[in-house]
Amino acid sequence: MITELETIQKIKQALDKARRVLVIGHQQPDGDALGALIALAYYLKSLGKDYSLFCLDAPVEQYQFLPLVHEVKADPKIFAEKFDVIAVVDSGDLHYAGVDKLLPKVNNFTLINIDHHASNNFFGDLNLVLPEKSSVSEIVYQLLRLWQFPINKETATALLNGIIFDTGFFGNAATSLSALEAASHLLNLGARHRLINENILRNKSLGLLKLWGRAFERLQFNQKYDLAFTVITQEDLTACGVSVEASSGISNFFNELAGAKIAMVLVQTEDNIIKGSLRTTRDDVDVAALAKSFGGGGHKKAAGFTINGRLVYNENKWQITD
Repeated sequence: MITELETIQKIKQALDKARRVLVIGHQQPDGDALGALIALAYYLKSLGKDYSLFCLDAPVEQYQFLPLVHEVKADPKIFAEKFDVIAVVDSGDLHYAGVDKLLPKVNNFTLINIDHHASNNFFGDLNLVLPEKSSVSEIVYQLLRLWQFPINKETATALLNGIIFDTGFFGNAATSLSALEAASHLLNLGARHRLINENILRNKSLGLLKLWGRAFERLQFNQKYDLAFTVITQEDLTACGVSVEASSGISNFFNELAGAKIAMVLVQTEDNIIKGSLRTTRDDVDVAALAKSFGGGGHKKAAGFTINGRLVYNENKWQITD
């Protein structure tokens, strides 16, 4: 069986030999996916590689402060081009990445899978999956150190943004000693923590606060399952003028509710698509197993899923219909 260090070495060799590289983050890219994408872009740039960055959805305005974020493209036409290496980050499977039907258009490439989700299905030719890490940004940080890449302020900012996002500003179960050590080193390297703080934590638009208000108003508690949950509809997103990504922090906040073992947020992202986010602080609860039963996955204390259906308010309660 190939060891972790052997996998890391093989990934480096594949990138070193490649002429053209495509790096892919998941749909509706979050702070961690973008942090890893951007850091790898700086590494590939230092090697003089011809590289491209892709996400099925363009990064939302919240992340426009990140360096090189303008290079992340959302045009699927890029899969008509030739690449020697394609690296997918922060995705448990190709469907979650949104490229399961796009990758077959590319021939003769090495597929690299870098992830930290325990539910990852090891879809790559080379798989570096480390569930004990706080984020993919932390994994990429360690790769760059092993590869002796001189991390500049821009790369440090992108990586710190990813670690901060997935640890909930160092407040959720993903926070670990290695994550704190990585963050400390990135700060020493010049990561712009104040810029991250202003754009991610403090920069809340009026529309976002209105959306949170609707989510709070609908908050319910199921005593049978010790489950706190709320719903957000497409109409809410439109009326508040915010994107689906804007709802990502709500489940983390509700995770702090006293008495609830699980926090769940259901968001109607499209006409017949519902995205569910699950969080827990309990050691005796595995929300990844719950998410997996709905075709999703993630971590033991933070997971998600996507199902077909519509959120409908009927008889004084929210229901899911076909």
